[in-house]
Amino acid sequence: MWSAALVSISVDVFLRNDSGNLVILTTPPDESDLVGHDDTRHTLWGSPAVRALGATVVVGLSIGDVWVDFVALDDLVNDCELILKHLADVAAASGRGEDYIRFRIGNLRAATERARAHRAGVVIWAGHGDLVYAARPAGDADPTAA
Repeated sequence: MWSAALVSISVDVFLRNDSGNLVILTTPPDESDLVGHDDTRHTLWGSPAVRALGATVVVGLSIGDVWVDFVALDDLVNDCELILKHLADVAAASGRGEDYIRFRIGNLRAATERARAHRAGVVIWAGHGDLVYAARPAGDADPTAA
């Protein structure tokens, strides 16, 4: 039986290579890409508590995947800072522990820093599995290679 609660939301760095193809960069092995389970779209990221803080990017998860271009990375960072500033209130309202939220905010911030280093964006999405690693055609050069 399928359950949406088993679907994980991940954050990945994306860019377009010279051919215009979408490239999803692999998360380094010492980092995590976890943002939450699918239910956190509504219970945490798009919750009334987070909306009341004035968050603008993460609340988009309540209606679907969120693509954040390089020029909008600061907006995502601002959302993270707002949530951390009011962590106790957000945790209480969402039913998620402070450590749970802090860990996922850390993953969002780390992805944002990786995106900045590559002049890329981030995508926060669920249920895409192998699409993440199949985004670059085999014949295309690795855009991150020196």
